[in-house]
Amino acid sequence: MIAPPGAPAVLQLVSVGPPVVIQQASGVTTGRDDHTVQPTDLAVPGHLLNDLINTTPANVPTTQEELITNMVLGYPVGNDKSQMNEAIQLNPTALFLWIGNNDALQADDSGTPSSMTSLVTFTQQFQELLNTLHAQTKATLIVANIPDVTTIPYLTPAATILAQAATETGLTQVQMATALGIQTGDLINASGQTQVQNAIIAIQQGETPIPLTDAGFLDPTEIDAVQSTIGQYNAAIAQQVSAVGGVLVDIHSFFQNLAANGITINNYKATATFLGGIFSLDGMHPTNTGYALIANEFIDTMNSSLKTTLADVNVPAIAAVDPLFGSNIEPTKAATLIPLSAARQVDLLITPQKNVGSADLPVP
Repeated sequence: MIAPPGAPAVLQLVSVGPPVVIQQASGVTTGRDDHTVQPTDLAVPGHLLNDLINTTPANVPTTQEELITNMVLGYPVGNDKSQMNEAIQLNPTALFLWIGNNDALQADDSGTPSSMTSLVTFTQQFQELLNTLHAQTKATLIVANIPDVTTIPYLTPAATILAQAATETGLTQVQMATALGIQTGDLINASGQTQVQNAIIAIQQGETPIPLTDAGFLDPTEIDAVQSTIGQYNAAIAQQVSAVGGVLVDIHSFFQNLAANGITINNYKATATFLGGIFSLDGMHPTNTGYALIANEFIDTMNSSLKTTLADVNVPAIAAVDPLFGSNIEPTKAATLIPLSAARQVDLLITPQKNVGSADLPVP
């Protein structure tokens, strides 16, 4: 729907290293491929549950999030509806809904579970969304729940960070843990990676490093809090889906199993780690293979619940030509740490206000 190199421009794997080198594609998108086409995929990157219900194209977009919103929802020219209201107008017989991931991902970005949409607000908004869609479309609602956002490779285990920092500074990992103020059970985000880099430079220059702030990582207590809130989100989703007679797709369990066991495709053991074949270069969105697996979760659930007979996606065929899967990239064991440049791209989607301006997006 959006002309190359995308909005924002897609990430490209330059080298698996070590170190891994990832760059953003050059150029600036011209916007929509065809301004007259009515999209049926209404999803807007970065939107929260509240945005799906209420956010409409801006009259004068000024932030990148507003520009992306306008690219998806602002065409054909004159469209002024939110995702929810646009879906209603299309009078669908079936609606595929997967929303709430960004509400949870706020914790990854901020290092603070309290930044997640509150359970009360989330529950009220999800109920409003499903009741409205059910009453005004009578479409079959096929709804996915929310995966554990603490297991995505955007977050790097502190043990990996400490090992690398120790190598770069000549200190022991115990000394680095003290200097950085983190422990092996913590998970480091992009802000934390930046702070680690600054600390390493300080140590190398004989200066005293500044420990990571709380915004740079999730500790085990915070990880438990995020997982608990997601569990409560999913309980609310299940209740509301049941109330409207919808179909629940358990994406949470699917990713939980992937994180624990991986999956073998074309004789390659894919994992949920960075460059493990399931997650793409930003450590948050799936690869083509990952999306194929997710598609099959939807298809299999529909076939079971609705007695449809849809054929599964041919995952081995997708994986065979997926540029980020298995032997197509031949990742090294060193490729366990997402590069900071890639992790920052996630921050710009999770928290769009960090990405003010239109340097890499055209004004529609």
